[in-house]
Amino acid sequence: MRKGRFLLGFYTYAVLGLLIYMPIVILIVFSFNDSRVLSLPWEGFTLRWYAAALARPDLHKAIWTSLWIAAVVTVVSLVLGVLAANAMARYRYRGRLVFTGYIAVPFVVPWLLLGIALLLFFNLVGLRLSALTIILSHIAFDVPLVAVLVAARMHQFDPWLEAAARDLGCTPWQAFRYVTLPIIAPAVIAAGIFAFNWSFDAFVVTHFVSGTQVTFPLWVWSALRFAKNLPIVNAVSSVIVVVEMGLVVVAEMLRRRGDAGEGWW
Repeated sequence: MRKGRFLLGFYTYAVLGLLIYMPIVILIVFSFNDSRVLSLPWEGFTLRWYAAALARPDLHKAIWTSLWIAAVVTVVSLVLGVLAANAMARYRYRGRLVFTGYIAVPFVVPWLLLGIALLLFFNLVGLRLSALTIILSHIAFDVPLVAVLVAARMHQFDPWLEAAARDLGCTPWQAFRYVTLPIIAPAVIAAGIFAFNWSFDAFVVTHFVSGTQVTFPLWVWSALRFAKNLPIVNAVSSVIVVVEMGLVVVAEMLRRRGDAGEGWW
């Protein structure tokens, strides 16, 4: 049995490494290759593709658009997601299961169908496709993510701590601010990081609701139609992958800190 578990674990890690991490390694390695073609043999080390990426104003604009949209989506999603998590984890009411199921819908519906549904909805209500429709669409799938992550921490939260603060004279807002929020802060920050990454990387849904706005994923999709842009895409994608992996590591550390019962301070 022990040998069987070892072999199964080794097989799982090998498959994950080949399918997920190996492509990322290849992407980063070939971003330094002095060739426009993603192939061997290696033709020499160069940084000119990174310099070329820095000289592309259309790329700068696309990244900036993705950054500010993701920032707005993250702030709104944190507010709504924490409220939803509070309702999911701490209260018992009629329709609670229906509400929890509604929160889980974006996790089970394919993003292609979600993008088509949002496009039809915006056309139905007469809302012109713009940055606003992108923000509303990203909020639709970021709020459930935040709610699930924060609710997992709130399930471990002792409600008597907040009740004790209320008995000592705190208002409901003061009890939440000075007692609840410091305890769930690691989970909230981790959820914010994941929500930001989801919004920044979203392509399928954004493709349907963007209108004339060009985000970074849409810029990559359009740039790859021309082979000459492949090295530049490799370079800028390598930078973003490294940054996002760092953010995910930080988010996971904060999430585990919250699960261990440690507050922010």
